Amino acid sequence: MMIAALGWVARRRVAVLTVTLLAAIVLQVLLKVTDSDRIWELILGVNGLLQIVFLLWWAVSARSVRPAPLVARPEVPSFDVPTAPSAVLGAVFSTFVGANSLGMLLRDMEAGTGLWVSASFVLLWAGLLALYWRLALGRFGVRLGRDGISDRQALGSQFVPWDALAAPCSAITDDPHEVSLLLTHPELVRRRGLRLGKASSLPAAGGNAEFLARAINEYANHVVLRPGIGSKAELTRLSATS
Repeated sequence: MMIAALGWVARRRVAVLTVTLLAAIVLQVLLKVTDSDRIWELILGVNGLLQIVFLLWWAVSARSVRPAPLVARPEVPSFDVPTAPSAVLGAVFSTFVGANSLGMLLRDMEAGTGLWVSASFVLLWAGLLALYWRLALGRFGVRLGRDGISDRQALGSQFVPWDALAAPCSAITDDPHEVSLLLTHPELVRRRGLRLGKASSLPAAGGNAEFLARAINEYANHVVLRPGIGSKAELTRLSATS
């Protein structure tokens, strides 16, 4: 059930983030307009509870292994690792905390106290919020293309051509969240920007590391199969043989 819920969050990330933003705004408006101390405390409690729930769910999602294989994108063409649910839940949590920090700043501006402290929190969470929304809505992660493997991160990227990999064993996984590449020609690897991690390491967050490693081995060792990358028919064949 947890895996299914995480998959739903990743697939419906635009709707999830839209509802989250609206809910965070509504809660702050209610805190602003209510005149009852009891209702104000209730709203504050609901706001805090939501933050705790999504923080815990975010932490769990970061270590959960999803059975989702790859996503066929014929228009690229490529096979992409699905969006990581942890990125979406991180954006959800940051949205609630960011809205709460902004609400505190506005209340402090009215009271004329604690302005700099609240402003610092707003700036901090604004940066985190921008990062997590970018990760949740952008096309990041590992992509298998006909010419090689791309790893697109928020601040940088890496491209590993198929010819850079060893044969017959091109990729292995000892970690459910990471794939290790065996490189015979590391000089062919191209990096841009601030791409985190070693050149031989691929994050598998959002997908299944074992399936990704098998797919890499399949295409690294069988050139004739690469033209099919990106098609749903080829993904069906790959899934059936894995």
